[in-house]
Order: sequence, then C-alpha cells, then structure tokens
Amino acid sequence: MIVGVKVMCILSVIPLRAEQKDQSEIVSQLLFGEVATILEKDEQWIKISVHHDSYEGWIDSKQVIEIEEQTFDELAQQKSRQAQIVLQLNTPWGKTVVFQGSPILSSDSSFTVDNMKFSWFNETPVESDHSIVQIAQSYFNAPYLWGGRTRYGIDCSGFTQTVFHQKGIELMRDASQQVKQGEKVDFENIKAGDVVFFASSKTGNVTHVGIYLGEKSIIHAHGRVRVDELRPEGIYNLEKQYLSHEFYAIRRYL
Repeated sequence: MIVGVKVMCILSVIPLRAEQKDQSEIVSQLLFGEVATILEKDEQWIKISVHHDSYEGWIDSKQVIEIEEQTFDELAQQKSRQAQIVLQLNTPWGKTVVFQGSPILSSDSSFTVDNMKFSWFNETPVESDHSIVQIAQSYFNAPYLWGGRTRYGIDCSGFTQTVFHQKGIELMRDASQQVKQGEKVDFENIKAGDVVFFASSKTGNVTHVGIYLGEKSIIHAHGRVRVDELRPEGIYNLEKQYLSHEFYAIRRYL
C-alpha cells in the first residue's frame, strides 16, 4: 500500500489510533464499508484520512483492502446507513457482522466490490424511517468507549455523529467540530432532535455533546448512553443529583 491509495474497511469495526502502535489511544473507529485515503505508511501501519469526516489517524493495514479509484468514488457518494442493530454478511474471507450505522454498500442479496463477492444472510440492510430521537434511543445503555462509534462502545460525539448519519446528515467527528455546523438555536427555542453542547468551566472548550429528547430530557454518552435532565445551566444527573456538564450552545441540523 502506498500514499494516495484508496482503502475500504473490511471488518465490523476497526480502531483508528493516534500513533502507529497497538498501545496508542483510539481516537475513532471505522465501520465496515467506510473508505479512506492513505497519507503515510510505516511498516504494517498506515495513516489515513477518513472520507466521510476527514478525520486522520493510524490503522493496521491488514484490516482494510485497496480499492480502485472509481470504486472509492462510488462508495464515497453513498449516504445511506444501516438501521438494523446487526446483520450477517458472507465475505471472501468468511462470515462477518455489520453494525448499525455502517454504510449500505448494497441492499441486493449479493453484490461485488471490485472483484470481491459478498452476500447477506437472511436479511438485507435498510435505511431508518425513524426520527433522530428514536434512533438515539435505540443506543440506550450502550457502554461508553473513548473513540467508539457503535452500540457496543461509543463516545459522546461518536454517538451524535452516528445517529445523524442514519438520517443522511454528515456531522464531523468531534464535539468541538460539530458545534460549528448547523444553525444556532436559543435555549428557549429548543426542539426534540436538536444537539446540545457543553464546555469545560476551566478552559471554555467544548468537551461534551448530547441530543435533546424533549420534555427537558437529553440523551448522551456518559459512562453509558443515558437520559438525564437538561437545565439552562447544563445536564443534571438524576441518579447522583449533581450538574455533570455546563451548557454551552445548541445547534440544529435538520
């Protein structure tokens, strides 16, 4: 693999790391079918730019495959994301599973990517016809994982990004980036499906994000994907009775 080559994730989920070693921090994840461009190479490690959010990091080259430029262009235009929590897929290297939020490469029972053949077991992927609130609630109790983007481990901005992906809305990866997208909303005009941001009282930097459910409730990834009370001053943890995050801003993407 060389610089400029296009690649596709071939596993259910793979870690995107800050440095080229297994011990390095996971900064994000790639889901099956997501594509990227190689920026650097260091032995088995490649630094990539993820197409859908331009996020950069290091992955093990064994976890992706090279794809043709035309194939990359076609997959890069694919905005549909899988609604089902998990599906089974037969691949050239054996059976694997594909998680909710992964790009839908094809809804046909079988399909090819370049010269590689794939086929779905029993069920083919579909797009969600649910609202942002309903999709967000489907992740309830998913464990928190720094850098995670699936219901088996997810962080706060990975949660908002993945939920909105399933409605065809592409958010950036980090909360500090997402707060710069969309339309600003005043607290008194907040609606269900709006995204709420929270900042550090020490630095003023945006450090947390969640989705407003309505009725003064917010769903967010904090220890797990949970529901707490949203107040003008921030998130009030109902279990431990304290203000866990300080309010910063509201954005609307729909």
